[in-house]
Amino acid sequence: MKNKLILLSLFLAPTLFAREMGDFVKDIKIAPLNFSIPEFVSEKLEDGTEILALPNSEFPIINSELHIYHGKKDLGKRPVEIIRLLEDSWEFSGSKSYPKDTLLQEFENLGASFSLAIGYHKTVISFSYLKKDEARVFELFQSFWKESNLDDEVISTMRGRIMEEIKRRNDNPSAVGGRKSQELLYAGTIFGTSSTTQGLEGIKKEELVAFQKEILSEKKRVLILSGDVNVSSWKKNLSSLTLHESSGKSVSETITSESLKQSLSSLKKKHILVDKDVSQSFVIMMGVLPKHNDPDFYSIQVLNYIIGGGGFNSYFMREIRNNRGLAYSAGSSADFQDEYGVINFFAMTKTESVPEVVSLMKELIDSKFIGTIKEEELTRAKIAITNQFVFLFDDSKKVLNNDLRFKEHHMPKDYLVKFRENIEKVSLSDIQRVGKLYFDPEKLATVIVGPKSLKQGLGEKFHIISPEDRIP
Repeated sequence: MKNKLILLSLFLAPTLFAREMGDFVKDIKIAPLNFSIPEFVSEKLEDGTEILALPNSEFPIINSELHIYHGKKDLGKRPVEIIRLLEDSWEFSGSKSYPKDTLLQEFENLGASFSLAIGYHKTVISFSYLKKDEARVFELFQSFWKESNLDDEVISTMRGRIMEEIKRRNDNPSAVGGRKSQELLYAGTIFGTSSTTQGLEGIKKEELVAFQKEILSEKKRVLILSGDVNVSSWKKNLSSLTLHESSGKSVSETITSESLKQSLSSLKKKHILVDKDVSQSFVIMMGVLPKHNDPDFYSIQVLNYIIGGGGFNSYFMREIRNNRGLAYSAGSSADFQDEYGVINFFAMTKTESVPEVVSLMKELIDSKFIGTIKEEELTRAKIAITNQFVFLFDDSKKVLNNDLRFKEHHMPKDYLVKFRENIEKVSLSDIQRVGKLYFDPEKLATVIVGPKSLKQGLGEKFHIISPEDRIP
């Protein structure tokens, strides 16, 4: 089978290397877009809370998000199942004055929205409302904050709902692949630990209450406001949000590019075949990237766009899906965080096509192929990326969220101002260099969801597990 794959690769190479990315749009002239970056209000209160606001009186609607820097990474030795159970139970338990779903009903009666999400780094409380109802919204929010509630009946209901989700989570091949790839890439971390029914059953209310108090006692907070907002009224409101008492804070987990690389290199098996009898298989290859503010960020963005991130303009969609009909979807994504980055190459294909698709995916990210990319392709990719840049600013809420994320990632103050300039500086030698560093197939881990019979065509490197097995 190995010889057949080599012959297949040699057979495909001439046509693959001769075909330019974006042939069907190469005659379209795309002019760079010019616009100004909006400015916003930034203020720090005495209690340390930072306010970021972008007032816009065009509509009498206000969007607000309170970011509290305590999340999943702060669990310590507690089970990961606490996060989802607390998130759902907290939101639907309301407050002591507005128990269970009464609080949410009060928001809905005003035509307002309210939600709570516990992420890896922080907890975010969000609500949108009409300006005329601001006083009432403040009352409801104050009740939620000061009279935090966790109802026994709600906890039981949410536990049962999450339990059913865990039992059904292996129905979709791409969902299985996403979960197992995260377990593989983030092995040994909270982020790479999936929930279990046993862990969920063992969580006590006292543990939920303790973690809730930790979140409400966190001093590092950022409030972002957009729309027809009066910043002064919010400053007055925040002053009454006293911090809750807590028994202490757990040691936070830290994930870096180096720790992810070490974790991957220490794995006994980094190529996994998840045994599932399906007609459509899911393939994902993963690698480690540098953190967001690394100088290679711009070159990686451009190369990712050309290879798989550019939709129908990318080689993955053209070669794997359009020209050969081997996949229903194919592409890549580059995700950059404050201390690390991750690259994913993926395809959804017929099970019998998996060996061919895997071989072609590797070929498209190999340094030999990247070396054939032409200057015209590079130019089209750079223009497309700089034109897409405007969508960072298509609404005020997104502007503020992006600015906050850039601060969290320690990006330079002139990051947005110089973004397009830095993209335009990327050269062919730059993408060839980062291709060798981060796109090399030999450095990537692989997860394939499909029947175990696929192993014969994939080779000895692949280790077979079931959807609920731990990564070896």
